[in-house]
Amino acid sequence: MSLAGESFLTSDQLTERDLQLLFSRAKLFKTEFHHKRRIDHLLGGEERNQKIVALVFSEPSTRTRMSFQTACARLGIKTLTLDNPKIASLSKGETLEDTFRNIAAMEPDAMVVRYNTDLEADAAIRKLACPVINGGIGTSEHPTQALLDAYTIQEFRGQVKGEKVLIVGDVLHSRVANSNLLLLTKMGAEIAYCAPKEFAPKNDTWKDVRHFDKLNEAVEWSTVVMGLRIQKERHIDKDIGLSMAEYREQFRFGGDQLAHLRKDGILLHPGPVIRGIEFSSFVLNDKRCKILDQVTNGVYVRAALLSIILDLEVQKA
Repeated sequence: MSLAGESFLTSDQLTERDLQLLFSRAKLFKTEFHHKRRIDHLLGGEERNQKIVALVFSEPSTRTRMSFQTACARLGIKTLTLDNPKIASLSKGETLEDTFRNIAAMEPDAMVVRYNTDLEADAAIRKLACPVINGGIGTSEHPTQALLDAYTIQEFRGQVKGEKVLIVGDVLHSRVANSNLLLLTKMGAEIAYCAPKEFAPKNDTWKDVRHFDKLNEAVEWSTVVMGLRIQKERHIDKDIGLSMAEYREQFRFGGDQLAHLRKDGILLHPGPVIRGIEFSSFVLNDKRCKILDQVTNGVYVRAALLSIILDLEVQKA
């Protein structure tokens, strides 16, 4: 399918053609910006100056929100941001679905949304007049994160097809893991996970995915290791039965695990990294750690996505 004028809610909707266009455009934007410190000159016409993207985030975000803002700014697109529920009518009792409907009624050209699990809001965003981009919804999906992860793997490993991607940590509550499973599998990667039983995924999409109990063994198998943040906010009212000390003892990626990672392997993490719990500070300083490269790539991947959804004409440099 073509993404022009369409919502982007799941990694599953991407075709091979979509991915080729997205990644080639992201590469163009990144190369051109590093050469000329701008990319807006690549866009034909002045209509982009009238485009408005609404960023509506009812959950905290640093990388996703600011990379969308940065991407829009580089493209010459205006943004309107609602990211503090305390100053929104949500604090007065307005439902999230009605908040989305009211913002859509202001006729932005696209909307990026992030929120916790909300079935009514899920239904509402599928009926809005403007394209909606999933910026992280509940524990279901975070497809733009998966896109930038795949782009980073391709950049540093040379391909996605045939890569062995190990996902470590709170897989059960991770929308990033779900989106990466869909996208990376589609692109030909092999996926495995290493997690305590308390954080093992339970939905059917994971039932045939390889599982490792021991982290060192899993790392030796992999070419790419993707750590996940422990989603404490999603453990509320749940008896997890696992302390952070117990998790750290068995599943923290530290110097010992680094010794088992192949010399040309890479380390990824969607952020924020909780130092000492998921990755040690020592690991974060290793040259194989590409977390900040993921952040950089997020700007250009999201800029590429926006340019396609908004149907902006892009010229070659």
